[in-house]
Amino acid sequence: MTRKSGISLRVAGVVYDQWTSAEVTRDLKDFSGSFNFVLRDVKRSLQTFDFATGGVITDIKPGPECEVLIAGQVVLKGHVESVDREISESSASVSISGRDKTGDLVDSAALTDGPSEFRNVKLEEAVKRIAEPFGLGVRSEIDTGEPFTRYSLDLAETAFSATEKGARARHALILSDGVGNIVITQTGKTRAPGKIQLPGNVIASRGSYSHAGRYSKTFVRGQGEKAGKNRSGSAALDKTAEPLAPGDRQASSGATEMERKGTAATGIATDDEITRHRPIVHLARSKADATAAQDEADWRMRTARGASEEVTVTVKGFGVNGQLWRVNEIAEVSDAFQDIERDMLVVRVSNRSDEAGDVSELTVMSPEAFDAEPTGKRRTNRTRRKTTSGNLDNTARGL
Repeated sequence: MTRKSGISLRVAGVVYDQWTSAEVTRDLKDFSGSFNFVLRDVKRSLQTFDFATGGVITDIKPGPECEVLIAGQVVLKGHVESVDREISESSASVSISGRDKTGDLVDSAALTDGPSEFRNVKLEEAVKRIAEPFGLGVRSEIDTGEPFTRYSLDLAETAFSATEKGARARHALILSDGVGNIVITQTGKTRAPGKIQLPGNVIASRGSYSHAGRYSKTFVRGQGEKAGKNRSGSAALDKTAEPLAPGDRQASSGATEMERKGTAATGIATDDEITRHRPIVHLARSKADATAAQDEADWRMRTARGASEEVTVTVKGFGVNGQLWRVNEIAEVSDAFQDIERDMLVVRVSNRSDEAGDVSELTVMSPEAFDAEPTGKRRTNRTRRKTTSGNLDNTARGL
C-alpha cells in the first residue's frame, strides 16, 4: 500500500513522497550514504492491467541529480543510480535507489591524468586534490599532523582508497556529510539528540559479539624516507684512495644502522582482551614513518575491536524534538538486555518508512573505536540505575 512518508525524494524540482517503503542509510564504514524507495508503478500498471486504478504518476530514470529529505530537512544530495521494475499477476512496482555524491569516489579511479604522487602535503591538501575533479568540497575539523613526505597513488586505485589510506595513517576519520562534502574529523564531538533506553524508547534490540576479526597484536610495517635527515656532516672525497682488496672487504647488510632506522617503520598495537597468541601484520600503503605506522596499527586494532561488538536498536520516529539521529554522535545507552550502561558511538543510522510507520535503526559501538584518545573507562559500564515497570507478584506459580 502506498502511503505519504516523512521521507521524500526531489528530482528536477518535483517532490515525491508517496511510497510503499522508503529507506535512507548513513554508515561510518560505508562512506557514502544511500537511499532506496519502492512504490507502486502506476504508469505501467495502467498500461498493463485493465483493472488498474490511478495514482501518482512516477517516471524516474537512472542518472539525474536528486535530494533526499527527512522531515523537510535535506540529508542527502546525490544521483539516482538504479531503477528496478517488477510485475506480477496482481501488481507492478518500481524500486529507485542511489547514493550521495561521494559514491563516485568509491567507484572511480583517482587522478587518471596524474600526478602519481604528491610531495610534502598535509592530509587535507592531498584529499582536496583527489576530490577536486569530482566537484566535492573538503573540510578538516582536526589537526592532521605532519605533512606526508611522499603521498603516492597506486595504479587503478579508487579515489576513496587513495584518501582513506592517508586518513588511516593519521588516525583520522574521513566521511561524507551526505550533501556534497568530505569531512576529515574524529569521532564523537557532538552528542545525539536523546537517550537510547531499553526498557524505554527502544522497540527492538539485537547485538553481535565476535572475536573472529580481533588479534592479540596488530603490526603495521612500512618505510619512510628520512634517513638522509639523520646524517650529520658530509663525506669528503679522497683522490688518493685506492679500491679495497677483496680480502680487506667486510660483509655488509647493504644499509647502515642509521639508514635502517630512517627507512624501516613498525607500529604495534596490543588488544589486551585477546589473551591467546593471535598476531596479524599489515603493510602500510603510504610512505610511513614510525608515528604513522603506530597510528595505523592502533587504528586497525581499535576498529576491529569496535566492529566485533555492535548493537542495533530500533526506535520510533526519525529523531527527538525535531533533531534527527545522525552518525558520529555520542549517545547515552541504557540497554538492560544487551548489558550496556554507558556512552556509545552511533556508527549507522537507517531511517525507514513503510506500512509499519516511521522508525530509525541505530547501530552503536564502543566510542573509542575510531579515535586515538585513551580508552580509560569508556568500555566500562556505569552502575545501572534500577527501574521498575510494576510490582512483581511473588506468590505466582508456574502454569
